[in-house]
Amino acid sequence: MEAGAPEEILYTAKAHVGTDKLRILVKKLREKIISLGTEVRFETCLTDLEIVDNKLVAIIVNKSERIETDILVLAVGHSARDTYEMIYNKGLEMTQKAFAMGVRIEHDAGMVNRSQFGDSCIDPKLGTASYKLVTHSEQERSVYSFCMCPGGHVVAASSEDGRLCINGMSEYLQNSGISNSALLVGVTPEDFGSTHPLAGIEFQRKWEEKAFKLGGSNYHAPAQLVGDFLRKVPSKGIGKLGSTYLPGITMTSLDECLPDFITKALRKALPELDRKIKGFASNDAILTAIEARSSAVLRIVRDKETLQSNI
Repeated sequence: MEAGAPEEILYTAKAHVGTDKLRILVKKLREKIISLGTEVRFETCLTDLEIVDNKLVAIIVNKSERIETDILVLAVGHSARDTYEMIYNKGLEMTQKAFAMGVRIEHDAGMVNRSQFGDSCIDPKLGTASYKLVTHSEQERSVYSFCMCPGGHVVAASSEDGRLCINGMSEYLQNSGISNSALLVGVTPEDFGSTHPLAGIEFQRKWEEKAFKLGGSNYHAPAQLVGDFLRKVPSKGIGKLGSTYLPGITMTSLDECLPDFITKALRKALPELDRKIKGFASNDAILTAIEARSSAVLRIVRDKETLQSNI
C-alpha cells in the first residue's frame, strides 16, 4: 500500500490492485529493494551454471559474465522455457506436472453484474461483479473459470515467435464494460505424448503454433462466438459484443487449435454454466484462444528436508 496500491487491499477479501496501478507500484517496490542494498539487473539472462562436484559455484549471465555464488533462487514463473531447458541440460532433476488449458470467454459486464447482484447491480458501491464457476462431468473432464477479470481486457501473452498465447487483466476501475475469464480444462502428463520432463512445453508449443497460424500468423487471436462453437459452425462475424483483445481477432473455428478433449469438455460445460449465470452461453459471447499458461508444466524436484535441488 505504501508503494501505491489502494488502501482497501488491506481488508478486502479479494484484493484488487489493477494493472495500471501495478505498473507504478512495482517500480516503487523495486526502488525500495535497491535502497536496502540489492542490485537489480535488466536485460540480464541466466545462461549457464558452473557446477563442481555436484555443487553450484557460479552462474553465467548473458553468456559472458561469471558471478560466483553457492546459492541460486530460481523464481522463473511458468514460461521461462529457455531457462528450463538450460537447467535440465545441467542435470537438475525435474518431473512432469499437470496443468490446464483452454480459452478466454468475454461477456457484457452488465449481464454479469445483474446475474450476481440482481436489481442492486445499479448501485455503484458494488462495482463490477466477478464469478467463480466449475462444472463436473462423468463423460468429459471438468471445466472451471480461472483468473476472472471484471470489466477488463483479454491481452496478448506470447513469449516466443510464431506462437500465440493470451491472458486477462483488469485496470483498477474495472470499467471496460466487458468481463472475461479463462475457461480451462485439465491436461495431464499422459496427454503430453512423451515421458520426457520437458514434454509439456512441447505440448504447449504445438497448440500455440496452431493458434498463431489460425489467427493469421500476425498475432491476431482465433475467436468464435459461443453459439457457433456449440453448433460446430465457424464464425463469420464478430457479433454484438466484440472483443477487447489487441491487436485483433480472427473469427474461425476453435476446433482447429484446441485438443478434442478440451472442445468436448467445453461444449458439455457451457450450457451447464449458463444455468448458473443466465446468458453465460449466449450466442454473442465470444471465445478467444489459446490460454495455455495457467501454471508450469513441470516441477523442479527439491529435497523435502533441505528444500534444495539435487545439485
